[in-house]
Amino acid sequence: MSDLSEFVTLNDSTLTTDSRRVAKHFHKQHKNVLRAFDKLDCSDEYRRLNFEPTMADVPGPRSAVRQERVVLMTKDGFIFLVMIFTGKEAARIKEAYIGAFNAMTDQLQQIAITGFRDLWAQRLELETRDATTFQWASFGAKRMLERKRELPGLKDEPDPWPSREPAR
Repeated sequence: MSDLSEFVTLNDSTLTTDSRRVAKHFHKQHKNVLRAFDKLDCSDEYRRLNFEPTMADVPGPRSAVRQERVVLMTKDGFIFLVMIFTGKEAARIKEAYIGAFNAMTDQLQQIAITGFRDLWAQRLELETRDATTFQWASFGAKRMLERKRELPGLKDEPDPWPSREPAR
């Protein structure tokens, strides 16, 4: 695919291009790109968010300057417009877009699967720790009850370890 950086610009914090650059890149007359833009069958909301019609100065003969309609567009607006273009360059951009979309889908699926496995492993680890601590707590509680029951009988028994006098 050709280098798209030749007609992408940074407008505030958004990557944009304009209808003149699109016409040049696709070897189309600017009026035909504008006609294609005018025929786009997108919602008013989509058009408002992704396209900005404006006027630009165009130099003419003898230092004259005339105003020409130009459409600024976001990356999404550009892709929407290019999807109706035909020709090899349009096909390359469509293929690259589809390829990027598929790669992103694969990556998100991998993240989802890996994330699910990680969450499942964490859950199993927590359940195992919970069961283990419960077993130890239960064992300790049983031993304490046994000791409580045994203690009165032990008081009556002689001390198996009589205290010794230290040797001199």
